[in-house]
Parts: sequence; structure tokens; C-alpha cells
Amino acid sequence: MSLFHFLRVSEPSVEKRQLLERQLLKENIQRCKLFASIVIVFEAILIMMTLYTRFSTQQPLFDLDFYLIMYLTLMIASVLMILFIRWFEKSKIVSSRRYTFFRAGLLSFVVFFLVWGAVVTLGDQKEYGHVMAFVVNVMCVSVLFHATNKTILQLYILPIAVLMIGLPYFQPSSAVVMGHYINLSVFLFFCWLASRMLYRSNATNFYNKLLLTETNESLALKISENENINRKLEKANKQLKELSLMDELTRISNRRGYYDYVREGIEKSNVPRKLSVIILDIDAFKLFNDHYGHLEGDNVLQRVAQTINTCVDDTVPGAFAARFGGEEFVIASFDLDSLEVYELANLIRQSVTQLKIIHEYSSVSEYVTISLGFATNTISNMDELQPLMEAADQALYKAKTLGRNQVAEYQTT
Repeated sequence: MSLFHFLRVSEPSVEKRQLLERQLLKENIQRCKLFASIVIVFEAILIMMTLYTRFSTQQPLFDLDFYLIMYLTLMIASVLMILFIRWFEKSKIVSSRRYTFFRAGLLSFVVFFLVWGAVVTLGDQKEYGHVMAFVVNVMCVSVLFHATNKTILQLYILPIAVLMIGLPYFQPSSAVVMGHYINLSVFLFFCWLASRMLYRSNATNFYNKLLLTETNESLALKISENENINRKLEKANKQLKELSLMDELTRISNRRGYYDYVREGIEKSNVPRKLSVIILDIDAFKLFNDHYGHLEGDNVLQRVAQTINTCVDDTVPGAFAARFGGEEFVIASFDLDSLEVYELANLIRQSVTQLKIIHEYSSVSEYVTISLGFATNTISNMDELQPLMEAADQALYKAKTLGRNQVAEYQTT
């Protein structure tokens, strides 16, 4: 069996690869935080040593030479990396887009670290002629940052290109340049090899744990074949279904619950039913999050959601409110006329304003406000729900264009 065959990891399912990627990211985050802290301390020591040497030899303290600039640059980048990681770790809910953004940012910091080593190495050619800075950086990344072969190669490309292209310009000896090329090629190969072995070891252990977990779950299900366990499972399944229909943050129904409500309302009737849909969102909510923070933004979502729910329950008991996504909410009710829908929507709008949640960055009001759009139509199946929602969404857009903090009805032309 060849070495390259040994280093290959058997192809798992897409879901398992995604789980592995997330697990490796969590581990890489912790190692990067520790490594960045060490780099900050190390670079601070080098900066102090440089300043002390200048003071001892009566040289200007704060003249920025090449090495002092590089020390400061790496220390600042390490501080930014730690802050970037902490920002990500504070997020309660991590969307796929946010996860992708953070992963790209973390990889960018790693590439910067490697490029920094390449630039310092090029600077060393004039005085020392060694490649230690680059070698140490590559070795640290290979050992500490565990990733797929594709990711590792992507990390290597730019710093290697910088060093390999720059060496002939900064190193006057062609013999030394050739020696560097040979030594670096061998070194890089073994760094890549070590990286692949570490990745394979982690991947194998992770998949084995998944397999063990799946096996244990399967055994647990077989053991639970008795009347008492079945009753408990039935109760648990009921609770789970209730939880699956509830939005975790706002504690009101979610999108799935909303669709179930409409579906059940249609199925209970043998004839088409009039359905009214109100779609609303919070005005200038992004600005609120940007200036007051996501924790305060979550608090606003919770208060607005509970206000909506209270208005719906008190005014139209048969209506249904749900969080549709982000700062957007939806209310649905059967068998109401347009005036009743408008009154409900306006009551919700006024109730949210009366919360008097300060929003200094809104162009609409000093308080948090909402805009609402609604549409009414007769539907007989779920396929007809989407056009109705699009109509309500157009009405919401109309409310926004008219100045926000108001209710608009969809009007057919």
C-alpha cells in the first residue's frame, strides 16, 4: 500500500464531512487563540529588546526600521485575530453565511501569518541569509491548523509564491538561492505530509465516534421496546413536535407552525376559505443591531413578538402569529374582512410603538417601530398561499416606501 493511499481518508457522507469541518473549526479556533496570545507576547518582547538596544546605543527609539515594523504588524494582526474570534464566539445563533464569513476571515489571518514569515525571510537575505522565519511559520501552521488537503494547499500558495519569486531579488548568491529552493521543497513536502497525517488522525477519530454514537442510539432504540418506554416516547414526541413549531428566541410559533396552521384551516373546510395574511418587520432593525448590539436586538425581537401575540390573542382569538425569519413576522387569520384585518394590523403597530423602545438611529421615530402589509384572498389549497404572501409582501414594501411605521393593504391593479 502506497504512502499516498494511506493518507487518503475514505469518503464519508456530506453531512458527516460538514460535522467534521465544524468540529475542526472549533478546535482550530482554540489553537489559534492560544497561538496568537503567544505571538503577542513574543513580539512584545522583541519590540522591547529592539527599543532597549537602541536606548543602550543612544539611537533614536522610535525610528521604524524593517524589523520593528514587521514585529508591530504581526502583533497587531494577532490582536485582531483574537478579537475576531471572540466576536464569532459571542454569537448565539450562527447562520451558514456568518459561519462561511468567519471561516474565510480565520483562513485570511493564517495566510497573513505565512506571508509575514515569507516577507521577513526575504528581508533576512540581506543580513543573515537564512529562511528560519518562514520555516517556523509553516511548521506552526502545519501542526496547529488542521484542515483538508485542499485548504492547506490554499494556505500555502500565496506565501510560497511570495518567497520563491522574491528570493532571487533579495539573495545575491544564486548558489544560496538554489540551496534554499531545494531545502524548502523538502521541508514543505514533510510539512504537508505531517498536516495530512494529523488531519487523517482527527478525521478517523471523529468518524469512529460518530459510528459509535450511531450504534449506541440504535441499541437504545431496540432496548426501548416495552409499553412503559413507548408511553414515554409518545409524550416526548409530542413535546418535541411542540418545540419544533416554536421559535427558540421569541417563544412564539415559527414558520413551520404557520404553514401547519394554514394547512389545517384549509383541510377542515370542504369549500375555499378567505384567508388574510399580514407581514411585518421592524423598521431599521439592522441599524439597531449595529449600534446597540445583537443581545439588545434579540430583546427587541422577543418584546415585539410577545406584543404581536398578545394583540392577536386578545383581538382575534382564531388568528395565528409566527416569526417568519430575522426581524420579519407573519399573522394569518381566516374569514376576516379587510377592515378587521386593518384594525388588527394597526393595533399591533400602535402597541409596538407604545413599548417605547429607544431607537436613536431610526429615521422613522425615536422609538422602535414596525411596518405592516396585508392581503386577503380566497384559497382552497396550499399552492395558493405563496401568491397571497407575495401580495402581502408587496403591501409591506408599499408601507416602507410611504415612510414606514404604517399599515398598507395590497391593491390589485
